[in-house]
Amino acid sequence: MPSAAENRPKTRTIVICHIDSLCCLPALNAVFAEFGNDIGLVLSSRRFGSSHGTFWEQTTAGFRRFGIPLNLWLGFDLISVSIVAWFARWLSLVTRRTPALATLPELARRYNARLIETPDVNSSETLAAVQACAPDFIVVMNFDQILQPPLIGLPKVAALNVHPSLLPKLRGPCPVLWAQARQEHISGATVHAIEDRTIDAGRVIAQVEVPIDGAASVGELTTQFFLAGARALPTALARLAADSTAGRPQQLSDGQYLGYPTALQMKDFRRAGLRLCRLRHAAHLVLAALGVTRWKP
Repeated sequence: MPSAAENRPKTRTIVICHIDSLCCLPALNAVFAEFGNDIGLVLSSRRFGSSHGTFWEQTTAGFRRFGIPLNLWLGFDLISVSIVAWFARWLSLVTRRTPALATLPELARRYNARLIETPDVNSSETLAAVQACAPDFIVVMNFDQILQPPLIGLPKVAALNVHPSLLPKLRGPCPVLWAQARQEHISGATVHAIEDRTIDAGRVIAQVEVPIDGAASVGELTTQFFLAGARALPTALARLAADSTAGRPQQLSDGQYLGYPTALQMKDFRRAGLRLCRLRHAAHLVLAALGVTRWKP
């Protein structure tokens, strides 16, 4: 049952856009721990059966585009969450223990936020739901859909994105992989304003540097960077609440947009020592989500 604190009236309203991911569970839980009382609506991306294609269509295309290892890792990161959540519900009935890391549907239920799973975040139905919520902020974190101007203009203060790189460096869908593949020594997270449909291009509101351990896996760094971004959100929201024009414009020419690597590039990266995931890290996340262990960053 939600606690009394979780049932307090909302003092501001936030809409969260997210797609459940095992590596992002710590950051997601940190966001809800900080803002759960303010989150009125959760928009979850319906990855399969939408414009992206069915599960098998996406899997086949992924194997062709960027090879088996990356495709398997991305699939595991997304699909494992639903499987773990199913087992966690049954285990909690037996152990009476709340999992250290909850998934998006569970967090929405716990904090009395409306949850909408949508294949098109810019659809008229989704826009109506956001408008009815009358949010002060829209916060995007680990989301695979691009917000369009009608949606971007709905929050009273701003729409924000948590991006796991030091923008304008490494714009695009997999900046953590590129940071490790390029053997960067420092990366981190950026909270930036979403001002138009240009990807990862708005004003920088907050930024956190995180040193890169060359031996760390992409999965481990993904968890670290998103967690750093989640912890920077309170500062970013407070800054914008005081001045909605706050932040510094990006000089996109100082960075680069990078999409998914090709299968050939992934072969070269892996030969050079890049690791997509480490079993110990994945197991720690799974066990914390099951309620068997505590989560330790």
